[in-house]
Formats: sequence, structure tokens, C-alpha cells
Amino acid sequence: MKNSIVYKIISYIVLVMLLISLGFLIYNMSLLGKIETFYRVMVSLVLTLISITLGYSLVEGAKYNKVKKIIISSVISLVLSVILFIVSSLIYKAYKELDSMNKDELTYTTIMLSKSEVKLDLINGKKIGIVNDKEDISNYILPMEVIDKNNLKVNNEIVEYSDLVTLMNALINDEVDFIFISNDYKAKFALVEGYTEDTKLYEITVYKKNYQKAHVEKETISDKTEVTKPFTILLLGIDSEGQGIKEASSFNGDTIMLVSFDPVTLNATIFSIPRDTYVKMACGGRLNKINAASWGGTSCMVKTVQDLTGINVDYYAKINFKGVVDLVNVLGGVTVNVPISFCEQNSNREFGDALICLEPGVQKLDGEQALAFARHRHSLPLGDFQRAQHQQMIVEAMIQSMKSVRSVNDFYSILNAISNNIDTNMSTNEMLSFYNVAKNLLIKSGDVNLNITKTYLTGYDLYVYNGSGKTYTFQYYKQSLADIVKAMNITLGKEKKEEIKDFTFDLNEPYEKKVIGKTYYNETRKQVVPDFTLMSVSEAKSWGNNNGITINVNETTSESEEYTDGQITSQSVHDGVLTEEAGSSITVTVIKKISQSEDISNDTSEEETE
Repeated sequence: MKNSIVYKIISYIVLVMLLISLGFLIYNMSLLGKIETFYRVMVSLVLTLISITLGYSLVEGAKYNKVKKIIISSVISLVLSVILFIVSSLIYKAYKELDSMNKDELTYTTIMLSKSEVKLDLINGKKIGIVNDKEDISNYILPMEVIDKNNLKVNNEIVEYSDLVTLMNALINDEVDFIFISNDYKAKFALVEGYTEDTKLYEITVYKKNYQKAHVEKETISDKTEVTKPFTILLLGIDSEGQGIKEASSFNGDTIMLVSFDPVTLNATIFSIPRDTYVKMACGGRLNKINAASWGGTSCMVKTVQDLTGINVDYYAKINFKGVVDLVNVLGGVTVNVPISFCEQNSNREFGDALICLEPGVQKLDGEQALAFARHRHSLPLGDFQRAQHQQMIVEAMIQSMKSVRSVNDFYSILNAISNNIDTNMSTNEMLSFYNVAKNLLIKSGDVNLNITKTYLTGYDLYVYNGSGKTYTFQYYKQSLADIVKAMNITLGKEKKEEIKDFTFDLNEPYEKKVIGKTYYNETRKQVVPDFTLMSVSEAKSWGNNNGITINVNETTSESEEYTDGQITSQSVHDGVLTEEAGSSITVTVIKKISQSEDISNDTSEEETE
């Protein structure tokens, strides 16, 4: 009798375990969206029928005390339950890894900096600088919270500046005693004239706050549910020394790459935007290098790229360089052709024995070597432009390496390598919809090729005044950009590709695919306002006539031997400002030299008149 009760209890426990495992599997398979819907439904039905059969067998065995039937059904049910649980766990793990790539929360940080060390509660009678952009969380909203919380308005002056460059310059030149700035300030200060590594900056206070991404990045939230049509994605490489990306709300955009992709034809066009490209910022409207748009956060960068290209950015993916190292290592390395020998810092920005050195030639690179290859630019003949080409080579090499992924362990290793180091606005369902693309690439392998069109933005160098000093900028050729945009629109299906009717080749020379935009166009180059103090008044006016700008003369008398008659001593628009931004007129101050005898004579004449 006791044995009968025990067997009944075992039967019902096993039945409950089987039903829970089945329910867990069906739930997890439902998370997979539209991946192999037919097969998922069929598997669910078959497993449900098997479970019903086993359940009926267990109940019947318990009811009629059929011990043998109970034992056989229990063993089969337990084995099936374990299998269902393992499969469910694997699916759930993959789903959560994908889901974690779209960070729900972002951590914003503001830091109060000073050139001298002082306690926050002892600040009195000082000038505190902030940016006046009321939508900037790290540089205005959080600083105002710190100011209000610590009553810093009472005995101090709050000075507002139009942009970060002017704000940082104000601290360097001692115009203010303190400034508020985001946590990646070291990379920002490196771009400011007058700042050196010897300049000591002290962190007076650090204030952090979490925000829901849906609230602070509304414009970048995708309204799609799956990726079945051509789309664009903006890849942003973040040069962070630490692991993780959650706190990179404001960042240094070291790599900016816009990709258009057709998931049906597997055609892709990659546009690497040089970091020094001089454009108008979408946030604030100030002209600056495009990598400075990242200082205003992801939304600012996305809008700035959209304004530059006229192409809507569907998705973005911010990738910490640490993630590149991990991903390449998981893939077993990438094969590229290194053009020159060079040495570069490792992922921790370390020198000495930690330097990564490579020799020319085709070779397989590990994670650290691949990052060094993608990051290095100083010894390259074409600098940042050639580095952009190297970054495209690494992306293409990683895609090729992914074709060799066959095991579940490799798949989970890839997910684990990138989930902590990537943030995207792509939903989990949208990421899952890449399944069919991945299936074509992985299963068919060599039979399917990803057709990548490379681009190269051409232009010229120009040093421009940025508010603190003259800085190097890259001025692009409009026609080069237009050709690249056209190629991307062809991939997106918005423009038709022109048919090639004539084609010539040389059997003795290897065929090289055309790089879009790599032509030096005959366009009028932009000019900057010259230093009029090095010119005569007639030369200044001649320059103004040639550039459609009126040169107004403001005369001032002087007896000083330091000046000569007719010498220009100052100008209303700083030299180095783009001519197109100078306005319709510029006023120059010109010395009218007078002698002491003339001055005495004038005074005497005035007295006689009186």
C-alpha cells in the first residue's frame, strides 16, 4: 500500500515537471518572433502530443497501480523534461544577451572641475561656468541640480557659455574658477588650444544620475518591428579604457561609420566619416569637427550625420573598443593585409612593453592587434583617411570570420563578448529578424557573398579658428559626398544603379573594385578670414572686394612709435574664421599717426578760437 502511494506521488511530480518544462520551452520559443515560425509551431505541437501521451500513461499507471508503466513513463518524462529545460535555457540565455544590447537606462555624469583643489562647501565669491544648452543633461541640467542643491548661486556668479570649447577655454584662461563638464573631459580638453598634459585639473565633485533611454533619446527610437527591408545603421566606436558602455552617454566619437544594408540582396555600402570633418552641429548649430557631436550624446551625433548626408539613420550601435578586442578573439582572429610596419598602444592606452607592433603583409590578427590596426593613424601616409579604410577592412574581416561559426558555444561566446560593450536602439525583435540573413551567411557559407561597396570622402586640409585657437579641419568636396550618398541610396533602393555598358580590363593587372567618392574634384575651396594686421588697408579692401565682404575702417589716433601710419591693429572678425561665416562686413581698426607738434598746434588753435 505504501509503495503504491509512493509511485503515485512520483507520477504526479514527474508529470508536473514535464508540464513546467514544456510550458517554459513554448514560452521561450514564442520570444523568437518570426524565426522559423512553421517549425516552432510543429515542434510545439509534437512535444505537446508526446507530453499528453506520457501524462496519460503516468496518470493511468498511478490509478491502476501499474508499477512498470509508471517507471518507464517516469524515466522517459524525466529525460524529456531535462532536454526541454536545457533547450529552453539556451534560448532564454540568447534572448537575454540580445535584449541587454539595448540598454534601458543610461548613466549621465557631470563633474565640477577647477585648476586648484578646493572643497565644495568652501566655494565663495567665485565664477562658475556652464553651457547654456538647457537640453544638455551632463553639461546643464545636472550642473544646475548641483548648483541648487549646494546653494552655489548665493555668493558666486554663474557664467553661461554657448558651447563646450568656449567653456573649456574659459577655464584654461582663468576667466572662470570652475566649470561643469561630462565625465570624458580629458578627451575633450585634448582638443583645446593651450591645454597640455601638464595642466592640472581637479575634480571638485562628481554627480551621476540614471535616465530612461526612451525619455532622453526619443528621436532615435526605431518604430520598426523587424528588419526585412533596406536600412541604415550608424556605427560609433567609443574609445573607452574601461569595460562596459552604460556610462558612455556623452563620448568621444573616435570612429563614425554609416552603413546602408539590403538584407535581401546582401548588398552593403560603408561610409567612414573622417573625425575631423568640419560640419554644423545639430545641437547648438555651431561649426565644429563632426566627432564633437558625440559630446552632445547619441541623439546629437545621429542628427548631425543625418544633416550631413540627408539620409535617415534607422539604427545606431555604440561599440566600446574593448568589445572589438573580445569579439575578434572569440572569432579566432581576423585576416587582413597590413600595409606598413607600425606600433600602437594597446586597448588600455599603455606604452612600453604593452605596445602592439605589426609588420607588413597578410596575417591573422588577434583582438589587441586588430584594434591597434583599426586605431593607428599617426604614421600612415593618409592619416585618418587611411585609418578609416583599415576600419572597413576589420569590419569586413570579422564578417568573413563569422561564416566559420558552427557551434552553439561559439555563438554564445560571441553574444557574451559584445553584449556588455554595445548599446543600440535596435529592439530585440529587430535583432532576431537578422536570423535569415545570418542563416544565409552561415549555412550556405561560400555560396553566399556579402557584397560590400567601399567609399572614400575626399577633400582638403584647412586650419580654422574655433573660439580658442586655430585647429585642423577636413573640408570635404561636396561632389565626393554626393557620390557616396548616391551609392548608399542605391543600396537602400531609393535610386537606380546606372548600367555599365562598356568595361575594359587588363589580364596582366589584378582587378580592383572602384571605391566610391575617391576622386579629387575641381571645386572652389573654402577660404578663411586673413590676419589683417599683416596687411595694408588697400590690401584688406582688395581682399574684401574679392570675397564679397565690405571692409569698414575705424581710424584711431596714436603718437606711439610702436605703430606706423595706416597700420591695422585689430579686426572685428577673428582671423581663421570661415569667410562664409564672417558676415557681410568686417571692421578693422587703423592707426592715424600724429606728431606731438601737431597735437600742441591743435590745442593752441582751440584756445585762440575760444
